[in-house]
Amino acid sequence: MAGFWKRRIFRNVARKPVSKIENYLKYGFVITEHECYCCPACRKVLNAGPDYQPRYCSQCGQKINFSGVAWKRDVELGYMQRRDGHEPF
Repeated sequence: MAGFWKRRIFRNVARKPVSKIENYLKYGFVITEHECYCCPACRKVLNAGPDYQPRYCSQCGQKINFSGVAWKRDVELGYMQRRDGHEPF
């Protein structure tokens, strides 16, 4: 039972989000590097950006503090190579 209260107390203390760099395909062919932020308790990706920062994690309820976070723009790394085997001609 002591573990339950310990976790409950730490959920109410605001913690900084964890930064994570991911690559994804923008428009299906542009390789883009994106910095996203995760919950420090459950590591779920937070739906956050320069215009919106949640106060709590929607998964576990951890209080999140985004003060001092410098938002970075997405960086385009290049383009995917064209694969001829998948073109419908």
